[in-house]
Amino acid sequence: MAKKIDEIRNLLYINKKVYVNELSEHYNISLVSIRKYLRELEKEGTAIRFYGGAELKINENNLIAKNADDILQGSLILTKLAQKAVEQINDNDIIFLGSGITCGILAKLLYKFNNLSVITNNITALEDLLNAGVRIYLIGGEVSSVDGISLFSSSNNLNEIMKNIRVNKAFTSASGFDMQKGFTVKSLISTYIYQLIPDIASEWYMMMDSSKFNKLSMYTVASLDKINYIITNEIPIDYLKVCKENNIKLHLV
Repeated sequence: MAKKIDEIRNLLYINKKVYVNELSEHYNISLVSIRKYLRELEKEGTAIRFYGGAELKINENNLIAKNADDILQGSLILTKLAQKAVEQINDNDIIFLGSGITCGILAKLLYKFNNLSVITNNITALEDLLNAGVRIYLIGGEVSSVDGISLFSSSNNLNEIMKNIRVNKAFTSASGFDMQKGFTVKSLISTYIYQLIPDIASEWYMMMDSSKFNKLSMYTVASLDKINYIITNEIPIDYLKVCKENNIKLHLV
């Protein structure tokens, strides 16, 4: 029973909804047994049942991931980073939300706030932002993806679009952080927006897990003096010293 529940839970994480008839056919077990498993998932807080099936219940401890590997391996750390970012946000804030999985998780947690405005190029997060009830301003341009999971847009002519925009806080992630090269990403078009963040944001938060330190990607998007805060789960001692020298404050999870 436990194995079947685990498998159905993973299907919920992947597909967001499951149906009794389909599960019964897939596992070759009775409708009664499937309904019993869905009741157990509802009881643990993972699912919300409806007639003929169940959907994934969204809350801080049960976030939608693109695949089961994210849930089992990396998403717990990324979720903690996003939860720490939420602690820095207030009602009535205007924030910039970048692309990537961690920013996508953060989007799911913004339902807590009143009168929150979000400027973003994170296309994948749009549905969650709409569900959160925030005011959304989407930056247009070329649509791209570097991980096959999250979509984002950008343009090499953003100055005109962004010149009159001001935000309290910007939340982004990076593919790597190198002491000499700074913060780096895999996509050239990501650099177009990142380069403008110091001009539009009062505070810039970089969310990154410990694997990103001493790692270099293709394009530099920010030098150390541009970032105000790093949210991470662990930081090497030599990087701790560099952050202190550059007045970068740390939020550890």
